[in-house]
Amino acid sequence: MSESGEPAEPALSRRDATAILLLAAGSAWGAGNIAPIVPDLASAFDLSLASVGLISGTLFFIGTIAGEAGGPKLAERIRVIRSLRLSAVLVGAGCLVLAAAPGFWALASGRVLAGLGLGVIAAVGPVFARTVGGIKGVGLFGGAFQGGIALGLGAGSVLADAGIDWRVGFLVSAAAGLSALTVLPADRRIELELTGGGFLAAAVRSAAVWRLALLFVAMFAAPLTIGAWLVHFLSVQGGMQLAVAGLLGFLLFAASGLFRFGGARLNDAGIPDAVLAGVMPLLASAGIVAIAFDQSLAVALPAVILIAAGFALPYAVMILAAQRLWPREPTEPVALMSLVGSAIPIAVIPVFGAALSDGNGDAAFVAMAIFIALAGFANVRLPRKPIPAPPGSGRLGQGPAATVGLDDAT
Repeated sequence: MSESGEPAEPALSRRDATAILLLAAGSAWGAGNIAPIVPDLASAFDLSLASVGLISGTLFFIGTIAGEAGGPKLAERIRVIRSLRLSAVLVGAGCLVLAAAPGFWALASGRVLAGLGLGVIAAVGPVFARTVGGIKGVGLFGGAFQGGIALGLGAGSVLADAGIDWRVGFLVSAAAGLSALTVLPADRRIELELTGGGFLAAAVRSAAVWRLALLFVAMFAAPLTIGAWLVHFLSVQGGMQLAVAGLLGFLLFAASGLFRFGGARLNDAGIPDAVLAGVMPLLASAGIVAIAFDQSLAVALPAVILIAAGFALPYAVMILAAQRLWPREPTEPVALMSLVGSAIPIAVIPVFGAALSDGNGDAAFVAMAIFIALAGFANVRLPRKPIPAPPGSGRLGQGPAATVGLDDAT
């Protein structure tokens, strides 16, 4: 039993591990597949960079947020496995639409579809991973998710450098998105004792939820913001060769994937939640401050490793803490926390870019580092108990952990 007080961990089978890996990596692949082909899309459809940014970022985030918001209800209605299978289909279908798109609106539609599928998987996937594999399953999901973004960036760059048509890249992304269907069994049911909601009404009254939300913002929104501007900052302000800066951007997500899984293994080996959630974010703060004042490769390379570690090591324990807040329907806190972390970059990324344009990039990086350190400090003691249900709701917010059934589907 870990410090968190969780019961004995379920054994993670090879098939379930493969399902988690393909589900997370395959859906996240699409988050990184457009960045390498921005010039190709702009040229092929006579679009401005702003229009490509709208498709690649804003519309994708909108779809993701909608998927995260609706994921718990979808799982409640059609069960966990079916919701994940449907979401994998949405990711694959969105990428196929992108591959065949004749114009802007088709590109936009495909991007929203892929975002919807990714959002549901981001909300429901960690609960599935915990059910079949405990904290190791959660760590594997988080690591594969970050690794999928890195693979999308890397594969897209390789294909673009080889002169291969950009539509082929979307076909590869579609195959990645659909790959989980081969190992998510149609005849298996993960049945949670869902109560039909109620978490949001209880959450706004809980200081524990607000504290944990700070950590989710620091660990989700900050990496997306850093990832969006790291290459630009290193190459423009630091004078680093663009290809080298791009490799560091790839390394940020790839290393984050390894560290997310590593955080779960460390916790399973006895490293306290307080260290992983409260202290490890300081690594990210230190790396960000280092890059703010020195953009040379000698400083940036170890700094990116520190940033990746600080952003990723807390992942598994904070996901488990979120699920403990509302054990009767653990998808709801995961969805809400993930939604907040995904939505904030929509506003923060342009503000951060404006700071870079005004020559205040170092100040923006330092401000982010301070916020991350404060978020970690606020979560030295992660929530361990369910929060009370709203007065008069009649809900069992503090009931036992959700019932899980692995019998045949109905």
